[in-house]
Amino acid sequence: MASFVENSLIPGEKIETQATITWLSQFWYFVFAIVLVMTVIFPIIFILLAILNVTTTELAVTNKKVIGKTGFIRRVSIDLPLEKLESVNINQGIMGRILGYGRVTIRGIGGKQREHSFHKKPMDFRRVIMGLMDRKATATA
Repeated sequence: MASFVENSLIPGEKIETQATITWLSQFWYFVFAIVLVMTVIFPIIFILLAILNVTTTELAVTNKKVIGKTGFIRRVSIDLPLEKLESVNINQGIMGRILGYGRVTIRGIGGKQREHSFHKKPMDFRRVIMGLMDRKATATA
């Protein structure tokens, strides 16, 4: 079964990099689940939330665009051509810096923005996008 990103590619488009959510970012869901086990309340909800967060979030950069989606029942997606990309911002708290995850905010021309949280190695992801944008700018100049 192909992923959302793979199903969204157009002819001639290839994936340059993909961001993934780290399981470490779901730490608090597992802590809550363990606490609830000790209090005999059903912890399955927190475990399911962690699993859904990791398995239903995709974010990738192709040679032409940034594409991604979050959600299982309610889907929120982004499909932004590199030419329309204004900025890629990274937000990492102390736990994110230690455990290697962060929030990636992608802003398009016109103010539209989309946040993807808990992505593994967000600075590497940003570096790939900026490299592609620089190549496109150099090619058109």
